[in-house]
Amino acid sequence: MTGFGENKLETSGCSDETARSVRKYQGSHFWTSLFQVLSTISLLLLCYVLIYAGLMRGWWWSLVLTPLASGLSIRTFVLQHDCGHGSLFKKRWTNDVTGWLCSLLTLTPYDHWKKHHGLHHGSWNNMDTRGRLSDLYSDCITVAEYRKMTRLKKFLYRMSKNPLLTVFLMPPVIFFIVYRFAFDTPRHWIRERAGVYATNLCLVAMFGGLSWLVGWKLVLLVSFMVIYPAAVTGVWLFLVQHKFEGVQWAEHPQWNNYDAVVTGCSFLRFSRIMRWFTGDIGTHHVHHMAPGIPNYRLLACHDAHPAFQNVKILTWRDGIREARSNVLWDEDMQAMVDLRSVT
Repeated sequence: MTGFGENKLETSGCSDETARSVRKYQGSHFWTSLFQVLSTISLLLLCYVLIYAGLMRGWWWSLVLTPLASGLSIRTFVLQHDCGHGSLFKKRWTNDVTGWLCSLLTLTPYDHWKKHHGLHHGSWNNMDTRGRLSDLYSDCITVAEYRKMTRLKKFLYRMSKNPLLTVFLMPPVIFFIVYRFAFDTPRHWIRERAGVYATNLCLVAMFGGLSWLVGWKLVLLVSFMVIYPAAVTGVWLFLVQHKFEGVQWAEHPQWNNYDAVVTGCSFLRFSRIMRWFTGDIGTHHVHHMAPGIPNYRLLACHDAHPAFQNVKILTWRDGIREARSNVLWDEDMQAMVDLRSVT
């Protein structure tokens, strides 16, 4: 399996013909990528300026711009994500610099996040690699493991999978607090650990300066109103792209990348506007097949390959329903099941 950030195609379990065909979509176009970065970040910064300027004058209606800023924050995160995969630009240093700058707007330490995300890409839906804290939203336990729990542990597990907690309460904790620490990170990940605290120093300087200019209360208000919806949406996206009715898990000897692409990732079919704000990350199966494909070529790759047409398709309404179910893997049925169906 290829390492995270490498602009390569995962071909295990895939036919040579499909691999050659998908490979054509890898490779970025510099000016397209640059325009995405400059336009997205410029619009996001403009929203922040207008919101703060309006609030300083007592114009509370300027808060109507916060949903737009949230959408742009999601798009900024997707661009950071592409940089981590080395797919937004051809040069590694260009990806890293862009990704690090994006991280100051997403509150997500670039090197630390991409390292953990690389582990996810190397073994998602693999029964033998479960248990990583960074895979909290794509992980699962089996029905047999659940039944072996004590009554108290079962109660705590059910509570931990309640959508109120996982989708609405945990995301701000993750982005505002958890990402400020090098959690679940081996000591030999020196660069990643240092990156967390370097990001924190920059954020302290950035938010400290803003607080000096406009006051800490406005900074807290605006930051929460922009980041909270973006965090909730981002976590929801990641959750339903890997947990849905029909998803398959496999043990290591039987696990291969191509089967995991077709049966372990959903295709979130959004409107054109939603696709733009989410950077087509809903075309998640193609992204897992070839992380080197930039966001603006994912849908074209899907449309060009009949092999992808059997991937589970979800609308946003389906995604809301799926976020409330399919929590346990039933090894006998070879299917994800709802907690409510297990005694």
